[in-house]
Amino acid sequence: MNKTDTFVHFLVESGALKFGNFVTKSGRETPYFINTGEFRTGASLSKLAEFYAAAFMEHFADKAQNLYGPAYKGIPLCAATAMKLSDVYAKNLTFTYNRKEVKDHGEGGSLVGYKYAEKTNVVIIEDVITAGTSVNETMQALSQIENANVIGLLISVDRKEKLQNGKSALQTVQDEYGIEAHSIVNINDIIAFLESEENRKAINAPEGILDRVYAYREKWGAV
Repeated sequence: MNKTDTFVHFLVESGALKFGNFVTKSGRETPYFINTGEFRTGASLSKLAEFYAAAFMEHFADKAQNLYGPAYKGIPLCAATAMKLSDVYAKNLTFTYNRKEVKDHGEGGSLVGYKYAEKTNVVIIEDVITAGTSVNETMQALSQIENANVIGLLISVDRKEKLQNGKSALQTVQDEYGIEAHSIVNINDIIAFLESEENRKAINAPEGILDRVYAYREKWGAV
């Protein structure tokens, strides 16, 4: 398997990528669903962090000093990725995450981890992007922090679905905020994986799933 097929297989094996009948938050009926909350063992999170760290090194290796993980799913993702970057690539980045509710005692505030004491280039670590709502919230929050200079976004899967503007959420984020936005894989990689009969058998894919994903991509896919 190539590296994208390996990651797609890993997503399915871990239960994070499922095929069937689902409804997205935006109300679209979809034949596949991604939930990185299914990574709930040390081994699976460690493996996931390897993929994130490799993608970070490919796109942001010498550009960023900090990883930011939005609550809640981004928190373990950014912490685990920071650990893997240190262990595998000897890259010692700081990491930061937010509280959903501002703490009014102890150290106080909404941030945990590195507090941006000096000008710092930041990469946001997220799970999946569909409409981009959570990314917009994160960008608005970080824009209030003088030394937090967001340069990029890294997610696991880009569904590449068109918004009302006709662009994907990832492309919209890049255009609106002027940052780099990358995914480990996207829907085209998932389709390429499913096009292999051997792969479909390996994951016990539902009958006709490839045609259903084709149809969904045709209807909702962005360029």
